[in-house]
Amino acid sequence: AGLALAAPASAAERSLLVNGDSLAEGTKPYISRELPDWRVTQSTAVSRHAYDGDEVMRRYGSRLPHVIHVSLGTNDDPGDVDGFRDSIADVMRVAGEARCVVWANVVRPPYRGVSYRGYNRVLADESDRRDNLRVLNWVRMVRRHPEWLAGDGVHVSAAGYRARAKAVARAVGRCP
Repeated sequence: AGLALAAPASAAERSLLVNGDSLAEGTKPYISRELPDWRVTQSTAVSRHAYDGDEVMRRYGSRLPHVIHVSLGTNDDPGDVDGFRDSIADVMRVAGEARCVVWANVVRPPYRGVSYRGYNRVLADESDRRDNLRVLNWVRMVRRHPEWLAGDGVHVSAAGYRARAKAVARAVGRCP
């Protein structure tokens, strides 16, 4: 039997909000190119925190796009795993069950001696519990391409940002 592609059915569903920090800033020039048939809105700010993510989304009200890409957590204290879990829950509450959220996991050197593995574990756990939360495995991508990383261990080269934008576009395109 003929299977339909998993592309969204309407133009309204082919809408994306990018809600993120400096890594989202870095992908900003590439995202729209990777999703030419989508209406892409980007709300990015250097040093944005995960706990700001839900408020950014609330501002859109009924105009909140069908798909949300979240790039948050990198600027937060990895010792506050419960706070990060709460931030994910807050973002998902605003998104509701009908929207698809693609959240990139965190690549960053330890902060005050604490790694971001706890954050990435929580994100994976939350994704396992929620049908509409998908994790973009940025950690795996950077491990495969360490040459992308800048000296700060967080930001990447133009090639890295282009690859991240392509990965976001692929993940977004798989959203129902």
